[in-house]
Amino acid sequence: MKTKRRWLYLILILLNIPLGLATRWAPQYFPEIIRIYGGDVFSATCIFFGIRFLYPLKPLYKIAIINYLVCFAIEVQQLYQAQWAVDLRNTPLGILLGHGFLWSDCVCYAAGTLLAWGLSVLLETVFFKQAIK
Repeated sequence: MKTKRRWLYLILILLNIPLGLATRWAPQYFPEIIRIYGGDVFSATCIFFGIRFLYPLKPLYKIAIINYLVCFAIEVQQLYQAQWAVDLRNTPLGILLGHGFLWSDCVCYAAGTLLAWGLSVLLETVFFKQAIK
């Protein structure tokens, strides 16, 4: 069961990454609301799926709480403006760390967390006949 769950979440991660990147690199193909907020929502869902991949038997509500705390911590670290941190954010890794704190990003992370949690409950119920809620 653990291995099957990991496969499911690996597939979800591999589907999620191009969608999230597309909202940043090809925004002309998306409605305005997704252009503005979609990247942050997809980021939160990808982190959720990654945490679930690492901990396939942990209850989903705990994964959701951990996910939101991780996303919030990533957002809050953007308030730290030491030169080395700014330089790090300007590297390719910077796409993971972001630039500039926004409260709207915290709302997007909440939406992404809830979306990923709901999708996980649905998929685990369908594929495994039981979700670890």
